[in-house]
Amino acid sequence: MVGSQTCSACRGRKVKCDGAVPVCGPCSKARRPVECEYTSAATSPPGPKGEYLKKGAACVPCRRKKKKCDARRPFCTTCEVAGKERDCTYDENVERTLTDALILRTHELEQRLVAYENEITALRGQAQSSHLAQAISHVQQPVASSSRLPDVHAIPSVAHDGFMYNIPQALNALFNHISTPSPTMDVHSISTPAIPQGLEEFRAVFAEHTRQCGCTLSSAKLQAILAGDLSGMVVHPSFTYMAQLLGCLLWQVQRHIFIFPHVEFEQLQLLWVALEDVDPTTEIQIRYLLAIYFLLKKQMEDGEEQLKMAVRVALHHKLRFPVSPEDFDPLSMHEASPAQVELISTLSHLMYLDRCSALVFSVAERLDSSYDEGFKAVSIIYPYLAKTNVVYLRARSLLLLVRTRRLADAWAKLAAAAHQGVFSPGRPAWFEHYWPLLDEVSAHAAIIEAEMLKATFYGDRAHGVALKFSLVVALASKAELHWLVHRDHPESMQRSLDVVMEVVGITRSFKDNDFILLDPLLGLCWSMIAKIVVHVAKRPALAAGVSWNAALETIDMSARKLGYEMPFMEDSLKVISDVLRVVEVADATR
Repeated sequence: MVGSQTCSACRGRKVKCDGAVPVCGPCSKARRPVECEYTSAATSPPGPKGEYLKKGAACVPCRRKKKKCDARRPFCTTCEVAGKERDCTYDENVERTLTDALILRTHELEQRLVAYENEITALRGQAQSSHLAQAISHVQQPVASSSRLPDVHAIPSVAHDGFMYNIPQALNALFNHISTPSPTMDVHSISTPAIPQGLEEFRAVFAEHTRQCGCTLSSAKLQAILAGDLSGMVVHPSFTYMAQLLGCLLWQVQRHIFIFPHVEFEQLQLLWVALEDVDPTTEIQIRYLLAIYFLLKKQMEDGEEQLKMAVRVALHHKLRFPVSPEDFDPLSMHEASPAQVELISTLSHLMYLDRCSALVFSVAERLDSSYDEGFKAVSIIYPYLAKTNVVYLRARSLLLLVRTRRLADAWAKLAAAAHQGVFSPGRPAWFEHYWPLLDEVSAHAAIIEAEMLKATFYGDRAHGVALKFSLVVALASKAELHWLVHRDHPESMQRSLDVVMEVVGITRSFKDNDFILLDPLLGLCWSMIAKIVVHVAKRPALAAGVSWNAALETIDMSARKLGYEMPFMEDSLKVISDVLRVVEVADATR
């Protein structure tokens, strides 16, 4: 007879009972004799409840089968009833909590780090004076740079190629000789970055971002820099030191780890010595590269001083754009020699930094108007360079933005002085500047877009990012110009909104690592776009069908990422945040 009752043995083991009489199925199959009695659950005395077990205290078989375990030693009750005493084992390591394991691991790593720091400090103190003197002598008698580290498994007691190489080597020893984590730490393994074995990787990082940093070097010079050439036969030694300095910083910023301060220190000292004998064009490039370096280091006064020195070098040596008749061949106006390309790029980026600092920091421009005239002449004499050189395109985007803001200020003054509409006195003269500038900005944006599509299509990401930045600046000018007459011209207003969405789309395509070599100028452009959006959000007829809140969130998030990498983003972030709050309120009321 089979019933719905459960015997006491099955109830105690929490096993499904078939209710067979006199012995149920589970009890009949037990390896050991079991007393199979049927009693009601109410009359059976409750078993004593012990203390709650700690997590992981159960035996291995019970934990694997997810059965109740009392953790009794040498074998638990469940395993004893099942006749599996031999399989009842306990994993002592599991009883340790994750916090205890992390504390122990942290303590172990701290002890190792202190040991390595003491070793490095001792090595640096022994070798710093002698090896720095030897390194400086290399500048006086240039030789090829040998920056590859010997493949060893321990920290050497004597540095052979200069004391700075002990730093990455010691860190390699630190990260490569960490012992295997305990079983409880396997699922929380620590991921460590690959530490470069020499300076080659730093130079490669610099070479990848040369155009973003404002340098257009010939392939021969780039190859010499990548090889670490200090002979001065192809490229000046200061470029090699600058590549190792800036590349080291970029390598660390990209990975958000800063472990090579002494490498930066040594390269900077060598660079100061190398700058004592350098040609003007190279010195200008090195100076504004140093300005970028100090900008990334948040050392603004040092960066400003380097920019001033670069301007002084250009003015002292009377460097000008090569647009005079003796500088080019009229029969091959579209061609420019490598030296001319480098000079044009150098002066273009110097103008960019000078005008950008004047625009963002509200300081006086240092380069006079003759540089603006020479810059414009480049597009006439070297049309191919003017359409393909990213340094020139970026500088032109900025100059067009400056002209746009000046025209917007003039429009605001006219609007405040008169209320007779578009054709009030004084406005016809304003429109004589407006239409040519709008044509110029539109054509410039189209050129950049074509070059950007080529760069991204062929996988040149660094070049593509630099062109995207230039395109955002140009489109910000275009959107602002269309918006100036939006009250009197609906077509211009719609075109302005279309351009705003283009800017949002490009902004969304930036990756996190792209922001380290962008510019605070981008924050100014985003704030211009945000001011247009806030007017649209307040007008339900215009806001219908478009998620302006999502567009602003994209700009706000990108601006915050840029603010994390770059200083002087506070004003732009405040403008964008205020606009975002206004748009959120407008969306909530609809």
